[in-house]
Amino acid sequence: EPFEAWLVFFTCSKNFLHQPFFLQRLTRHPPLWLLTTMSVALTREEVSKHCTADDAWIIVDGNVYDVTKFAKLHPGGKEVLIEYAGRDATEDFFGLHRLEVLDKYKRLKKGRVQDAGPERATALTAFGEISMVPFAEPGHLQGLQSPYFKDSHIALRKAVRKFYAEETLEEALECEATGKAPSKELRLRCGELGIVAMVQGPGKHLAMAPKGLMGGLVKPEEFDYFHELIVQEERSRTFCPGYEDGLDGACSIGVPVILKYGAPWMMQEVMPALMRGEETAVLAISEAFAGSDVAALRCTASLDASGENYIVSGTKKWITGGMYANWFVTAVRTGGKGAGGISMLLIPRTDAVKTTIIKTKYSSSAGTAYITFEGAVVPKKFLLGKENKGFQIIMSNFNHERWMICVFCIARARVCTEEVFKWGMQRKVFGKKLVEQPVIREKLAQMFGSVESCNAMLYEATHAMNLMGPQSAEIGGRIALLKYQTTRMCHLVADNAVQILGGRGVTQGGMGRIVETFHRVYKVPSVYGGSEEIMADLAVRQAVRAFPPEARL
Repeated sequence: EPFEAWLVFFTCSKNFLHQPFFLQRLTRHPPLWLLTTMSVALTREEVSKHCTADDAWIIVDGNVYDVTKFAKLHPGGKEVLIEYAGRDATEDFFGLHRLEVLDKYKRLKKGRVQDAGPERATALTAFGEISMVPFAEPGHLQGLQSPYFKDSHIALRKAVRKFYAEETLEEALECEATGKAPSKELRLRCGELGIVAMVQGPGKHLAMAPKGLMGGLVKPEEFDYFHELIVQEERSRTFCPGYEDGLDGACSIGVPVILKYGAPWMMQEVMPALMRGEETAVLAISEAFAGSDVAALRCTASLDASGENYIVSGTKKWITGGMYANWFVTAVRTGGKGAGGISMLLIPRTDAVKTTIIKTKYSSSAGTAYITFEGAVVPKKFLLGKENKGFQIIMSNFNHERWMICVFCIARARVCTEEVFKWGMQRKVFGKKLVEQPVIREKLAQMFGSVESCNAMLYEATHAMNLMGPQSAEIGGRIALLKYQTTRMCHLVADNAVQILGGRGVTQGGMGRIVETFHRVYKVPSVYGGSEEIMADLAVRQAVRAFPPEARL
């Protein structure tokens, strides 16, 4: 509005305090944005007088809202809302709506009842803070001591949580719903803050972050896998899994291969743009012909007559972030059949590389793609590692990818569990809170226990990664077992959550948004990065190989 433009001008003016005509107008004709921030004290008796369809005020959480004009626009119908005119609707409101609805309609606020006490934090503010709901956060954030986390870890979590709450949440919700790609601006912002660098784990690449790690909050030399764990956890809390993968999740799977096996020229010419968020690189292994059976892949790369270029032909499927990628870290067949004939190439996007969106349970914002290589010419210098040694590269990269999957699965399961606990405490059935029903308490106990046990396994694996690195043979089986246990835990949490929320748990948006999303997508991580059955078998086979021959009952 013109008046609001005046405010910006005069606020920025050195002579702002010497503009009496401005102050007079501000007093006599305050704009809407100012009225909504003013808290007028009202009595419940006064509110009760506004009890008709032509003059309807209601109380929600101590605040008074004038819903007279809004009633006819109310998604649930006018009569449902007018029924509460002049009364306190708090209990029923929170049985039907999430807290953020109050933020959305704060313009309707008239004041606050005198006996209401301190005002509750907004939903956005609460999202950016550490939750005090039991089991909603890891134990070290709720009073327990931990040997794994230092002050730098706590400071990083607060800063990253603030960033995702204040800068990405609005866009994440929109893109998740519409399937739109994450904005270029937020990709660059993630690069600027060092988030793109941090989700690759510790290493020299952290020095490439344009302005340090969250503005210098953490030094590259002190950064460890618990720091990365925190960033991965916090990016998962928006509960927009498609958007999260499209923004930077895909990069954290593909880029580590370049960092470990890329030629020096790649570090100089390719990596800086990736770290700045200007470009993205994704991992392209799976095919319609080869999923868990990586050794069966058919995408070929044959040398041309000059012997200086590979000609790549074939397809890849279910490639997260493929629609947006500038680079494809691609498994190709350069030799004979089986694992011994596989190589890894860094393939740039050209006219010979086509990508088509694949619709999955995730939002299309993830950019999951079907890729066709139609005689793509790739110079030999784009080879990652050695020719016909790509299978070993793929296997070594799996540990970090699977660990990362476990991190965000456990984080999402924890948020889902918090949602269900809150619902159990505020929802009333048969005259009692849900949580007063023994069967509900048992389901909550199952959720608390399964999340915490997986979290303990995750911390142990992360500590081992700090000491031995993610590629060590000793840790591979334990990460596989962790992934198996984590995806099984997600099944239990998703099932219990829907049973407790009922119809809301299977309804998109509204009260059940988090639970519905979790139940819809929780199976996806049980397939990619190695299916549950493969993970279980890998863990047991490693245990069998390590079994001491002298051991007896």
